Amino acid sequence: MATFYPYSVVAEHGNLPRLMRELKLALAEGQHERMQVPMREVVSLDSPRAAFVSMPAVSEHFGIYINKVATIFARSATDPLPTVNAVVAAFSVRSGELVAMLDGAAVTNLKCAAVSALVTDLCAPTEARVLAIAGTGVQARQQVTAVCSVRPIQEIRIWARSAPRSTAFASEVRASLGGAVRVFVCESLDDAIRTADVIGTATSSKTPLASFSDLSPTVHINCMGGHTVDAREVPHALLRASTLIVEDLPTAIAEAGEVHAHAIPLGQLVQKESGPLRAVRTIFSSTGHAFLDVITTAHLLRELGGARGKT
Repeated sequence: MATFYPYSVVAEHGNLPRLMRELKLALAEGQHERMQVPMREVVSLDSPRAAFVSMPAVSEHFGIYINKVATIFARSATDPLPTVNAVVAAFSVRSGELVAMLDGAAVTNLKCAAVSALVTDLCAPTEARVLAIAGTGVQARQQVTAVCSVRPIQEIRIWARSAPRSTAFASEVRASLGGAVRVFVCESLDDAIRTADVIGTATSSKTPLASFSDLSPTVHINCMGGHTVDAREVPHALLRASTLIVEDLPTAIAEAGEVHAHAIPLGQLVQKESGPLRAVRTIFSSTGHAFLDVITTAHLLRELGGARGKT
């Protein structure tokens, strides 16, 4: 029987710098274009308010077929259950056998951190020192990890609608990074993002979190949270006035709107010179894509002991 790898094991074995390099190489080689990645399937319920998601993808190069299946349930503040439950099933393309099952949240966390690190490294000014974070959840933690892995961040400013959560998250970040990085809680997001070099928005908000009117002209923004065709965490005017980065252009247009029609997909981003991008305002307007899950899963199978090689 195939092994199930729980969250703690997956999180322990993921290697962020190595995965970032593997993502860049796979994109540069066009491996993502050779995968078969159907549009994700979503089945929704109104009562309870929930969604059931299936994200399949096949790669002959990586030798795996995966399907990340997840449930997304609206939770009250007092509900202890997670909003998202997910598992990634990985099968051998060569034999059809089930290779492994991995905790889907852990795969997603590693994938999001790695792609955020890659995009930040290609787009943010090399001298970036100040990071602003909107949110206090899993995606906010991803942003701290990702950005600090590629830039010498000296100051982190945190904002969230809940002051107690902001304070608790700030304490957590201080403990994880030590005294070399100053960590502050800001009363407003506009205060947090003013003069920031890198911004990470990591909330479920469908309306702009702030005016975003006083930004550094070379700021890089990782917009990782809630999105629809009509809504995003940042104003549409800011999206239109910035250089946009997306994982996959058709997916971004379908899921987050025509404002992304002229965005740069990741496959093109890794081919560009970074100098001009670091001199302008850039936004990674993330919608997610299963080709990143394939590359991340292949990475984890190697790190977990060469499971792919045993198929």
